[in-house]
Amino acid sequence: RSISGKFEGNKGKLPWPTERGIIVETFGEHPHPQLKRITIKSNGIDILTEPHSKARAIFDGTVTNIMKIPQYNNVVIIRHGEYLTVYSNLSDIYVNVGQKVKTKQPIGLIYSDPTEGTTKMHFEVWKDNVIQNPEHWISK
Repeated sequence: RSISGKFEGNKGKLPWPTERGIIVETFGEHPHPQLKRITIKSNGIDILTEPHSKARAIFDGTVTNIMKIPQYNNVVIIRHGEYLTVYSNLSDIYVNVGQKVKTKQPIGLIYSDPTEGTTKMHFEVWKDNVIQNPEHWISK
C-alpha cells in the first residue's frame, strides 16, 4: 500500500516493526493467564519473531532517545511529528540519538532469551502523551 507523507495519514498501512512475527501480547487490559481476578495492562504489543531478527522503523523519523530499562533491555524511541514509536527488548542498537531514520530501516537487534528460547519485541505507539493501540497503525 502507498504510504502518506504524514504519520497520521497511515493508520492501518504502516509496515511491521519486524520483518516476520506474530502478536503474542495485545494492547490494553487482559485477565492474567494464571492468576484469577488479576488483570495485566499492556501499553503496546509483543511480537514473537525469529532469532537474529532486527527491529525496524515503521516510518521516517528522528531517534529521540535510547535507554536501558530493566526487563526491556535496550529501548529506542523515534519521533514522527506528533507521534512516537517505542521499540523495546533490543540487545544491540544500530542508531544514535538525533539520527534520521527511514521506513523499514533496521534500528537494532531484538533480544533472544536463552532461557525461554524466544525472540520477542515490545512495540508501542504514542500521540504526544496518549498511548495508541499499535495494531490500529500497522498493516494486517
